[in-house]
Amino acid sequence: MRVNNYSALNKIMYDDFRNRQSRLIESINKAVYKKLNILPSNTLANGLSTDTLSIVAGKLILENQKKLASIGKNAEELVAKNNVLDLRKGAYYKFQTSSNTTAILTVGEGGNVYMPFSELGLDANFTLPPADYGEINKLTRLIGDLAEDGSAFLARTAGFKGTEILEILGKVGIKPGWFEVKSESKSNKFYLVDNGLIYPEYQAEAERRYFTKANLFKSGFTKDSVFILEGKEYKLNENGSLDIPEGVCCLIDNIKIIK
Repeated sequence: MRVNNYSALNKIMYDDFRNRQSRLIESINKAVYKKLNILPSNTLANGLSTDTLSIVAGKLILENQKKLASIGKNAEELVAKNNVLDLRKGAYYKFQTSSNTTAILTVGEGGNVYMPFSELGLDANFTLPPADYGEINKLTRLIGDLAEDGSAFLARTAGFKGTEILEILGKVGIKPGWFEVKSESKSNKFYLVDNGLIYPEYQAEAERRYFTKANLFKSGFTKDSVFILEGKEYKLNENGSLDIPEGVCCLIDNIKIIK
């Protein structure tokens, strides 16, 4: 039942994304046409070239980028400190997109992260480089999923590639290893593997406990076997298990074994 609920939620989120994407495309078209209306009538009568259209759209985008930069002067940087991203409800954050746009985000209920167009006084004609919308959407979806879901199920089933997850989290200062996403009184802790996979803390801890209790001699390992975790070597004790302290990640994706 839990999986079905997650699936239904994912569908709702996907449909919402598609609807917002359509509205953004419509917004771009409206903005360009509005600008075209102020061009000399003889230019309109003679038809517009693709170059003219690109120039008008380009000027509009630059105007909007300057406006966002001005609005975002007093906003906080959306960046993790010591791999902890602390999201406060109602606070405004900013981050730079690949197009050098100052995206301004805020936090709603349950750690929902979004760009508050109407709250910032940005009307339906506001537009940005198309790539920015995709970049902003990916970042807000991933961060929001991690703030909402401590199991990392939403993040792992949202269609992101491992390289995308590393890139998106890297933009807000999160590096591979243990990291946290805090929202209001809630805090979700995860482990980010070098390949981009995200594991919840409880799963990583469960695997650690397995290696500290299992008799790995029965699986063909010997006292000469070496297990490398987070750069440190461990060997089996007399019971065939590993003495791995709490806090050390012991995931299959993160362990190197010399049998």
